Amino acid sequence: MEQKPLQPSTGTFKFTQDLFKYIIPHGVPRNSFVVLTGEGGSGKSVILAHLVKDFLVSGEPVIYVALDDDPQTVLNQLSSFGVDVEGFCGKKLLTIVDGFSYLAKAKKPSSCVEEEVNPENPDTITSSIGKLIEKYNIANKGLIVVDSLNEIMVLLDPTRFVKFVKVLRASFAKTQGVLTVASLHTSTQNFKEYLLTIEHLVDGILETSSIPVELAQQIPIFVRQISVRKMKGTDTKQGWVLYGIDREGLKPVVLRIASTTSR
Repeated sequence: MEQKPLQPSTGTFKFTQDLFKYIIPHGVPRNSFVVLTGEGGSGKSVILAHLVKDFLVSGEPVIYVALDDDPQTVLNQLSSFGVDVEGFCGKKLLTIVDGFSYLAKAKKPSSCVEEEVNPENPDTITSSIGKLIEKYNIANKGLIVVDSLNEIMVLLDPTRFVKFVKVLRASFAKTQGVLTVASLHTSTQNFKEYLLTIEHLVDGILETSSIPVELAQQIPIFVRQISVRKMKGTDTKQGWVLYGIDREGLKPVVLRIASTTSR
């Protein structure tokens, strides 16, 4: 008996990682374009890796646009957090759009890389994503990661950069229903100002940060913090939330202040 093809899921994606469930308890609408922002060393790579892991272990495809780093480094990062990259690449659940290796004369082949692009021409990025979405029939499911927007910023004038963001959001998040997450490093004032230029265009903003030194000295484990600055169409935890990493993934850290009773 011939099986009917599975219908793509719709609505929201419900997270399995404890941190994501804590800060976005009802899940995120699939047609969202979300910016993950923060300074260098604030935990963006860790957040991205676990977002990717969450989708892959749920059986949903991930298209990873690698602009900041080479594909092998991206795969090594995912592997360090327990992602079976060879297995997921073999099943074509994980595919990489390589926007880094155009700089290198010698390229290391990877079975995960299906498209190579030059960020100097952003149309090649959107075109390659579109090809993969059509090739693997991705609609109302899956995740697109663009890591990072900074590589586009330094190559384009502000008007063209804003257009690039609009095209990503309209073509994939809104039209195809594929959750799209783009990282943005805000280590300089110029990059922070770029965030302000697109803040009204995006559906969500997640901000990561290191914690103040005074607080870090009082906590026996290494933690960072995250805040949902904006997320359309769903309820979120307000304010900064501390989080750490254990073998199971990202976990919220709740501090309890011991009360002292004078006698």
